[in-house]
Amino acid sequence: MSGTQTETLVQLPIHDDGVETSDADGEKPIKVDFDLQIGVEEILVDVDPSVSLEFLQRANALAGKRPPHVPTKEWLVNTHNEHVQKFQAAMVGQTNVPRMVKKVILALSYAPSTTPIKDLETMPLNELLVENHHEEKKLIVRTITPPYQGAGVVTIVEDEFGNVEKLGIYNQGDSSILNAVPEGSVVLIKEPYYKFSGNHDFMICVDHPSDAILLRQGPDDELIPEVFRTGEELKEAPQWREAGDKAYMARNYPLAMANYTRALELAPADDEKFRSDLCLKRAGVQLTLKCYDGAMADALASLGGPTDWKSYFIAARAAYELTFFDVSKQHFEASIAIKPPTPQIEKEYKRCLARVDESENGNYDFATIAQSVTSKNIHLDKASYITKTEVRDSPHHGRGLFATRDIKAGEIIYAEKSTCVPNEFHPEHNAAAAYAQLVERCNDNPSVHEKVLGLYGGTYKRSGRESEVIDGKHVVDVYLLESIRRKNCFSGTHVSAQAANANWDMWKQGMSRGLWVYSAYSNHSCQPNSNRSFVGDMLISIAVVDIPAGTEITQIYLPPKAAYLQRLEQYRKSWGFKCACDMCAGEGKSPKEMHEKRIVALRELEANLRKKNMSARVYQSDAMIREIERLHKRLDNLFEPEIYRTLPRMMMIWPSMWFMEVYRTRKAWKKAIKWALEVLRNFGFIDPLRNMDGEIGGDESTLWVFKSQTGVVTFETIKALKVLAEGYWALGETVLQRQATAAAKIALKCMVGFVTEETYRSFN
Repeated sequence: MSGTQTETLVQLPIHDDGVETSDADGEKPIKVDFDLQIGVEEILVDVDPSVSLEFLQRANALAGKRPPHVPTKEWLVNTHNEHVQKFQAAMVGQTNVPRMVKKVILALSYAPSTTPIKDLETMPLNELLVENHHEEKKLIVRTITPPYQGAGVVTIVEDEFGNVEKLGIYNQGDSSILNAVPEGSVVLIKEPYYKFSGNHDFMICVDHPSDAILLRQGPDDELIPEVFRTGEELKEAPQWREAGDKAYMARNYPLAMANYTRALELAPADDEKFRSDLCLKRAGVQLTLKCYDGAMADALASLGGPTDWKSYFIAARAAYELTFFDVSKQHFEASIAIKPPTPQIEKEYKRCLARVDESENGNYDFATIAQSVTSKNIHLDKASYITKTEVRDSPHHGRGLFATRDIKAGEIIYAEKSTCVPNEFHPEHNAAAAYAQLVERCNDNPSVHEKVLGLYGGTYKRSGRESEVIDGKHVVDVYLLESIRRKNCFSGTHVSAQAANANWDMWKQGMSRGLWVYSAYSNHSCQPNSNRSFVGDMLISIAVVDIPAGTEITQIYLPPKAAYLQRLEQYRKSWGFKCACDMCAGEGKSPKEMHEKRIVALRELEANLRKKNMSARVYQSDAMIREIERLHKRLDNLFEPEIYRTLPRMMMIWPSMWFMEVYRTRKAWKKAIKWALEVLRNFGFIDPLRNMDGEIGGDESTLWVFKSQTGVVTFETIKALKVLAEGYWALGETVLQRQATAAAKIALKCMVGFVTEETYRSFN
């Protein structure tokens, strides 16, 4: 809508912090980074979408002033209606249209109002100042046009003095009448923000759902200007109940909820049967609108009559959707105790029992579950399993997850059902969709909001009053939620095992992005003791080493940059911290000059390996191998033994893998095994061949990985282990071959969440 709306699908870039340099001939760029795949996903880094400097300068020049040009009421209304008509015409026959989401720019954030209406002073529209958050003020306006529904709802409003303005209301969600505010509605806006939208366009912008309140004729007459009052349409509670029934039958659920609410307000306090019936009706509406906290509260408030079985059933359904499965089970059993269950209730009850079992025992068949995940829907009907861990204060970063019992390598640490993850998989759109869904979930369900608010939100300043109930609405700060989302969001494939296929393409198959609140408490380490993977919207954490009880569970946030200096910058820019894991602390002891020398040496090695016909899967001449060995030795000599004796050497991984593949191609198995072991050593599995007690030297007959030392586990780790198994088999070393195969299967399980003979054979 040129000149009026500036809504769009936010497109947040996926950043690659790899440093590019020119090769020896100054031709194509060489990346001094390996982009190691820690999995088939990352916590993709979100940043503010770009805003032009010119736009910001124009907005700043107008800040604190009245608009230089104020359009007439007739022009505003006519222009708006034209856009509404064009939009409606364009939508004819359209289905499943992607939801638009307003750009979220944290740098331009403002706080939600936490001041009660009674303490706010009414102001006229013609006193609004551009780019100003009008604190301690309120607007009371009436909509005079039909709504334009895009990223939010846009309409034209007037105040009691005849002034007109454009109003944009965002983030209300499907449960609110304000999501499609009807013409003639009276709306109160708390501490309004008036913004410049470009091209002589200005609008009142309401981003926080708690900042806009729909006033009702009758009960809110004290607030509604006399010129806007029409009197309450209905006078008696039964009339409002009937109006609620009609709205429900018409599937206008927000209106039905509002009508039942008004009926409850007018219902006699001593008419318990009437009030119980209303609570039960409203509980059903709230369940439909996914307002599960309200649905459960209303259902339990309706108890005390012949329909108690139904009340408990609705409460059980609401608790189920909130993942309170023990509570859900109790309500199901209370319902069944009153009345023999219908087939539907019996089915729902058994479903609940399955979730309780999953939450207590972690009984998942992920190989079978993965088959139910589709490219259109990744949501699974499963419970979280978190009994082996707990949230505690961490000596490193705020709070963290800690093991409550011993956990073996390859064992599930926890599996978590998503808090929110939309069915939007385009990498440029899924972040915006995740934001919109998170705001709606938190606004509709205070219990979800409370969980999310417990997470780290970066440097965004909190008021401390988030989630307080003020003027009947709990305060929701959408900018805080977006800041929390950016710092804690995970992104992954529909099924991690699918991305183990070499033909997998993020842009074709897509990536989901969402929030797993419990998993977000796990702190970062570049050398973590767990690895995450995805099956649908289940996040699975697998131990990559034996973990004793009391140990903090760590995960890796992003694929680690091979170069230490780049890795430092990576985490500083994305999360604002300096990584202090064993690997970073150790590498930090190496002088900057040595890190830079290694980058130069790696650059030359990379340039040679990228040349034409240098693939390790084709036969390489002895002369070429010697040349790469020379460059490899030069890089190897730059790693100080006193520092790197027990540390991974990430820069050495790809050169080592090249040699491993070269000798595998030649079927020179002893050398292939030597280099496969070198790959494992460079991942941090120091001295991977040991004796039966794990000691170095003596009878080196045991493959010592996933035991007492933590290495970095990637798909390349699996590849090295499979080459080991292949080589040992060729040499008749069956004991070591079985050990390598078993270790490769553990590594694959760590990477994708489960392993079968089929997935193991198909991994390449």
